[in-house]
Amino acid sequence: IHKNVRGVFMTVITILGAGGKMGNRVTQPLLDTKKYELRFVEKSEAGQARIREAGHTVMDLDDALKGTDVVIFTTPDALVRQISDEVVPKLDPGTKILFLDPAAIAADRVKHRADISCFVCHPTHPPVFSLLGETDPAARRDYWGGGLATQALVFAIAWGTEEEADLVETIATEMFAPISASHRITVQQMALLEPALSETLINGCVEVITQGLQKVIDLGVPEAAAKDFCMGHLQISIALLFEELNWKLSDGALMALKNAQGSLFRDDWDAIFKPENVLASVKQITGGDK
Repeated sequence: IHKNVRGVFMTVITILGAGGKMGNRVTQPLLDTKKYELRFVEKSEAGQARIREAGHTVMDLDDALKGTDVVIFTTPDALVRQISDEVVPKLDPGTKILFLDPAAIAADRVKHRADISCFVCHPTHPPVFSLLGETDPAARRDYWGGGLATQALVFAIAWGTEEEADLVETIATEMFAPISASHRITVQQMALLEPALSETLINGCVEVITQGLQKVIDLGVPEAAAKDFCMGHLQISIALLFEELNWKLSDGALMALKNAQGSLFRDDWDAIFKPENVLASVKQITGGDK
């Protein structure tokens, strides 16, 4: 915590990739708290222009890192190793670094320094049924978690102390506010959630559903009817299978579900959760097998 130009002690946060989508997402909520001195680092000219248009100053990397308390990586997964190789050696002892995705840490892409601490967080995005409880119509359509709808957060200590974690976790909850809960888990557990559960399994299943929808349209079902039927049954299936509704699948639906398992999924589909496969996935996301 450092004294700013007005003589007020504030936590200094440097945002790497501040002109990108995620950099922009986390900036305004942190500014709104009026608790932090923010420093913005961005390499691309387009990103720099966006920062300046918002009324902020783009800083040189070395200047931004001097005396900073927390460095937030809002940079693409594929570039994290390259960027962290440049950044980590320049950090002052005691600096805390925060990643918004577990892939780089789970793949061991970030060099370990014992005199700094490292944390990972990731928002859950607003859960399907909690959106229905939002009173603001705009919040009910905030599917991504853009600051209107409530979502949860997962948070992990890669290395560091509980005291440091408390500070960084608070920053994380403020970045992605409004937050209903922050779940403390491990980096390895977070990698099971993303990419294995979310990006591999959930996205894979939903992509097959969209292909099935297009298939029935191609077979002659009117598009409007097919979409209405698909979206309605997608919602009720989620409600039934996740026990959000006091109702059960019909005998016919259960039979179709049982028959579908063998034709739609391999018997060993859950191998995506094996440690070696999760490691292979996070390595690929962060730049390949090297």
